[in-house]
Amino acid sequence: MNRRRSNGRRPFCFSPALQLSQRAELIGPKVKLHFMLKSLKRWSPLIIGAFMVLTVACGGGEDEAVTPFFEEDLPGRDRLIATASPLPVLDSPGDIPEGLEPVWETFAMLAREYVERESIDPEILARGAIRGLLDALDDPYTSYVTPAGFERQMESFQGDFEGIGAQIDNTPDGQRIIVVAPIPDTPAERAGIKSGDIIIAVDGDDTEGWSVIDAVNKIRGEGGTPVVLTIQRLGELDPIEVTIIRGTIPTASVFRRDLHDGDGNPEDPPYSIIRITQFTERTPEELRAVIEDIKDVGSDGIILDVRSNPGGLLESTVDVAAEFLDGGMVTYEINGRGVRRDWPADPGGSALDIPLVVLVDAFSASGSEVLAAALQDRGRAAIIGAQTFGKGSVNILRDLEKDDGGVYLTIGRWYTPNGGLIEGEGVIPDVTVELPFNAEVDLQLEAAIEQLNFQLSIVQVG
Repeated sequence: MNRRRSNGRRPFCFSPALQLSQRAELIGPKVKLHFMLKSLKRWSPLIIGAFMVLTVACGGGEDEAVTPFFEEDLPGRDRLIATASPLPVLDSPGDIPEGLEPVWETFAMLAREYVERESIDPEILARGAIRGLLDALDDPYTSYVTPAGFERQMESFQGDFEGIGAQIDNTPDGQRIIVVAPIPDTPAERAGIKSGDIIIAVDGDDTEGWSVIDAVNKIRGEGGTPVVLTIQRLGELDPIEVTIIRGTIPTASVFRRDLHDGDGNPEDPPYSIIRITQFTERTPEELRAVIEDIKDVGSDGIILDVRSNPGGLLESTVDVAAEFLDGGMVTYEINGRGVRRDWPADPGGSALDIPLVVLVDAFSASGSEVLAAALQDRGRAAIIGAQTFGKGSVNILRDLEKDDGGVYLTIGRWYTPNGGLIEGEGVIPDVTVELPFNAEVDLQLEAAIEQLNFQLSIVQVG
């Protein structure tokens, strides 16, 4: 497979939530990974060694080695018989990292002695070795991506795509798939999929033990084709089967609506809600356009809703924060070597003086947590809602030159401007308001309106 590869690097601040589509929500089209590891050099002897062994294992030729085996079918015989084998005896390379020699030895044993050597598929074994290395880290955000999955990642943020339009994650125990949120006006939302739904089967296949990538690969597909999700929903005793017809999913990530009273008239004072569903390359531009519209209608305040937002591109997250902050720190990263990198906002944002509150919930993760924490620490906005997810790791998608697949890697941790750790902690709202499942009234939104009313009253008194 020929694929253009990028020399750039781009960090992601995302939850494990991925779009159920022909893409996953992690990377932009230019693949500029600002924190990409320079290479996987310390693993390359292992991987190269694996390909050396397995390529030989599937070949043949005149220079055949002699490999012994036990002859078990002759009575009274228990001795080694010399027989021709197409596999040479392989020596271990001298530059295998210490501690990984057993991996090479295992490959070599397969090449020499496995009973069905002709059935060995080099790619399958090499990918299995990669998965084993990564799984041993017990890090849900570090994993192998197949070539097909990698291509879908590369398509991310490049335009409309086909799928059902939902964001998913693993459940806390890692055994099931949970819906973070359906994307507005998509097949998933129209079919009644809700945040918190547990997907226990896809087209009859049990999802126990699936990774998010496994689920994406199974649920995504061409527009117009059906997929059946078996859902366990909070408050329901029995599972629910939902048939969804896949369709084209819009990539818009910023949505605006103005608050109205019961008669359809603008509230007094009028407020506007800006909902950001994810952070894509287009998000900052979309946000600036929405802010200009809000200024035109004369809104007195903004409710920034990042509930169920799983994150996205860090650069876009920082650019979004910059519209509300006049320069200064948004977040900083500390990598595995203890090196710090700051991510400041550019000065001159378009909404510096508009009163602002931010809505968050338990599904606000990664980029949305970075944004909320920055606005909170900098004193720009009150945070309303529930404690956030607590996903504050720096992740990159690294391609494998010899495989056409890729590896997600965790390479650092994000911190708030005041030094707070997001990973495992989340963002604690200034005003905590839980939203009961299937609540008829959005209590968090009502609290946000009350907060804006309070802020405006202080301004008027002052």
